[in-house]
Amino acid sequence: MGTVDSVSPAKAGLLNRWAKIAVLSLAGTGVVGNEVVTHVNQYNQNQEVRQLTDEVARNQFSMQNMIAKINQLNGRVTLDQVMDTVKKITPSTVRVEGPQGLGSGVIIFANNNRYILTNAHVIQNNNFQDNAQGDAAFHISLYNGSDFATPIQFNAAPVVLSNGQRAYSPPEEHDFALLQIPADVVLPPNVGILMRDLEANPVNVGEAAIVVGNPFGVRDSVSFGIISHTDRKAEGLNINHHFQTDAPINPGNSGGGLFDMQGRLIGINTWGYRGGDGVGGSIRIDEIAKVLNSWGIKLAS
Repeated sequence: MGTVDSVSPAKAGLLNRWAKIAVLSLAGTGVVGNEVVTHVNQYNQNQEVRQLTDEVARNQFSMQNMIAKINQLNGRVTLDQVMDTVKKITPSTVRVEGPQGLGSGVIIFANNNRYILTNAHVIQNNNFQDNAQGDAAFHISLYNGSDFATPIQFNAAPVVLSNGQRAYSPPEEHDFALLQIPADVVLPPNVGILMRDLEANPVNVGEAAIVVGNPFGVRDSVSFGIISHTDRKAEGLNINHHFQTDAPINPGNSGGGLFDMQGRLIGINTWGYRGGDGVGGSIRIDEIAKVLNSWGIKLAS
């Protein structure tokens, strides 16, 4: 068998010194130096990557928090928002007076024109033969939100459809009417409301809503509340589906608008419980739009 030579301590120390010299020599030539630098650079790059990754993660977390806060704010209703919406919608609210009573109406856009939408029961018990032209004499007062001293006033009749019928559905049916604004009446440019597309953008329970009308004849009155129910039937009143709201609706509010916080029309105020509080109903605007479409009239949204 072969033998293994042992290394003396003295010889081992000499070998260590030569090894150090060899390493230093190689380092001077760049062979070991480049490898060391490469490892150092890789370490630094890894550190930078980790730092950047951490920063991105922190930014993403902050962004998510910011988005969550924005969403929360979007879900809140501020007093400023209420006031801005009221300024937007009140100029399009009118007072409707006839021989049998008083109510409200809202000016809407349809077929590239402006009309007044109101409840049929506001103008019922009239034979549509009250003036010299054979039209109903419903007196309209448009206060334009703030002009209580000199309102725009005119008489309006239900729209005559292409088949000769009036744009009128009796109270026991759909309970609404569309009134024609005379051609010689000049309305301010800011008057007119768009409807909300309820199919594309449904109304939710708990959503804020604004009512504008003339309760008990008190003109341009505003009330605020939420949607309590999105599909309420009013047995014995009409065949429509209604939004129920806790925004006060009183006699005289009938025919006025129920609006969302963007100032879009979502319903026509129609009923409330006398002696009760916070239980009122508005005909859904999509119900009205279906009937109007069947008459050849398309509401603008």
